[in-house]
Amino acid sequence: MLALPTKLIRYFLDIVVNIVYLVDIKHKKIAKANLDFVYENTIDEKRKYEIIKNSYKNLVYNLYEFIENPTLDLEKIEQKITVQNEDIILNAIKQDRKIILISSHYGNWEYITSFISLKYKPTTMVGRKLENKYLNDEMEQNRIKHNSEMLPKKGSAKGLVKALKSGRIIGLAIDQHINSKNGVLGYFLKKQTYLIDSTARLAVQTNALIIPVAFIKDDFRQYTVKFENPIDPQDFTGSKDEKISQILQLQFDILTKQIFDKPDDWFWQHRRFKAINNEIYN
Repeated sequence: MLALPTKLIRYFLDIVVNIVYLVDIKHKKIAKANLDFVYENTIDEKRKYEIIKNSYKNLVYNLYEFIENPTLDLEKIEQKITVQNEDIILNAIKQDRKIILISSHYGNWEYITSFISLKYKPTTMVGRKLENKYLNDEMEQNRIKHNSEMLPKKGSAKGLVKALKSGRIIGLAIDQHINSKNGVLGYFLKKQTYLIDSTARLAVQTNALIIPVAFIKDDFRQYTVKFENPIDPQDFTGSKDEKISQILQLQFDILTKQIFDKPDDWFWQHRRFKAINNEIYN
């Protein structure tokens, strides 16, 4: 498939998008429930379904990139990338600051394990193994090629601290569902929910810069990597818990703004709000 002309590959992938959009009734309903909950009646039904279909397109394009990128070197990957505010990460590296990149499941978030790790510094992420052993082994080999590593979710805290101390960049998507036992009450997409506070705690503990980054899909195989202004624990006052609380909400405010700017690139097919508002998925 990789040897086919780009136009033909895109044509094939768009067919796949249409098929998945038609047959995946379950996740399409979840996406619609999320959009109804977040936007209510501020956008019309036609726009909501357009966002859902574009979200599926983003996922299918991501899958292709997941297959293609391990075959490419940095020079070829850079041909697909436009970088905004690159001075933010370059200055952090120049100052020898520990760096935590935060993102959401937005655009092509997997570029943390390819572009970021090849262009700037090796990266460390946290995730679960894929159920399919073949796909999981393939994914791990691909990440090794690109100077990236994946830590198991359980007991990852020590590994993340070790990675930061060794000069690696931590990359974490922090928008997934979390329950009341493990999360902290806050706001995401202007709705009250539980938030993951591990990045805020890690930043305060290690004095690391948090740099929000978005991987925005411009077109097929074309992305903008946008770095936002860093969140520096040194800029906050108060107790340790007060600093963590302020940093935590600021992170999700930044992610919220990006998703509202272009909602088509976010992964709406996830029961993000079930901890408090599970009834919306009935």
